[in-house]
Amino acid sequence: MSVFTSLGILLVAMFIQGFLQTSPAVFAIFYHHALGKTSAKKADDQSLSFILGTEFFTAIIFLAIYFLVAYLDATINYNYAILMWVMGGIFVLEAIVAFFFYFRPGKKSRKTTRLFLPRKIAKGLETRTGKTKNRSDTILLGFLTAATELIFTLPLYIISAIQIVRLASRFSPFFIIAYIVITTLPLFIVRILYRTHHNLAEIQRRRIKKKLFFKIIIALGFAILSALSITTGVFL
Repeated sequence: MSVFTSLGILLVAMFIQGFLQTSPAVFAIFYHHALGKTSAKKADDQSLSFILGTEFFTAIIFLAIYFLVAYLDATINYNYAILMWVMGGIFVLEAIVAFFFYFRPGKKSRKTTRLFLPRKIAKGLETRTGKTKNRSDTILLGFLTAATELIFTLPLYIISAIQIVRLASRFSPFFIIAYIVITTLPLFIVRILYRTHHNLAEIQRRRIKKKLFFKIIIALGFAILSALSITTGVFL
């Protein structure tokens, strides 16, 4: 297996997660409510707690999977090629689901950015954005929001952990930290938009305008991951 293939898989996985939209969408609504309840400075400070919550979730899940993969790799004699074929198949399904269902279909879908989440969960998150009272509430909101996209992020965590373990590099901590940081970049972009005097309506219009782009990029990213995984399984 080429080191460059492993690095390519890692980069594509990070790229996909950087384009997922649930956390940025909830974060934008949360920031809007925070601005309505308090000063711009306090809202900005509270936003960092939300980001911290998403980082906590990513770090906990990613590290748990990484150590599990490392343990299994050291103790179980498994067929790596077959595993990569299985991951390739999963990413094909993810690409299809992302393209057709990531944004909810409907007659008004072009004018909204409603995501794949069941309405009860989406409504619950939206309600919590206006009811956070302290730092712990905000961290929990960020944590729970990140958890809602596990259907898309879990395979990314798994394939990334597999590649980091297989690389067996002294740079492994760097790869893990980079992954966690990159997942929060969209939140910092939203934060910058608010700090440069944009509002929720403007941010939503941007998201509506780029909805097709996001959908294509996420689906294409999963398709590329599938190709890289299957190629690794074939030529290993």
